[in-house]
Amino acid sequence: MTDSDVKDMIVRAWENARESTQDAGNGDEKDVHTDRSKAWVCALAKELEHRCKKDGEDIRVFWKGMEEGDKDFEGRKELLFDVSVCQVKSTVSFHDRQTPRHFVDNCLWLVESEFDSASMAIIVDLSKLVMGSSKMKLFVAGMPLWNSWKGKSANDLEKLVKDREKEILKMCKEAANRCGEHFYFCFIPHPKVWHKPCIEEYEPSIWVLKKDRWREL
Repeated sequence: MTDSDVKDMIVRAWENARESTQDAGNGDEKDVHTDRSKAWVCALAKELEHRCKKDGEDIRVFWKGMEEGDKDFEGRKELLFDVSVCQVKSTVSFHDRQTPRHFVDNCLWLVESEFDSASMAIIVDLSKLVMGSSKMKLFVAGMPLWNSWKGKSANDLEKLVKDREKEILKMCKEAANRCGEHFYFCFIPHPKVWHKPCIEEYEPSIWVLKKDRWREL
């Protein structure tokens, strides 16, 4: 998957997540935020599933919000990470030679998503990706809450957001360098502000780490 493919995948997932939750807003605020967060992970997982599945290969995508658990993995929906894209193979059970036992042969994608803007929350979840073995990795962070900068002009607001992004990326670079060759970092707005009209013009901010330098896609 090229950088362009990754960007297209994330943008489509963002659009689909917003569309699927556009009627949310009449319930408890916490429940609305939770539903939007789940919708984002689900939309991203489905995009990965669509793009990674190949004929002749057993590719499984695990995430907490999948409709049914994977029967070959004891009904599990999530495997350690928010989203895991795995190539699966099988061996035979020592109990019954006729019964296959499936295992993860190769991990293609690992995703962690953390909307809490606290530095500790971000760095702890990023550390999970350092521990994982995968060709491709993606970390998703929540954009700073725009309503916390009331009274700012659009230009000032854009600069504040970009400056905060760069501060977060600077903090995360050392850990990100330990995540492997293909590592992406994405910012999307916090679920609290998805209902705001200005969100319609927003596109996720996506960065890739190349040779110890962040480059925006």
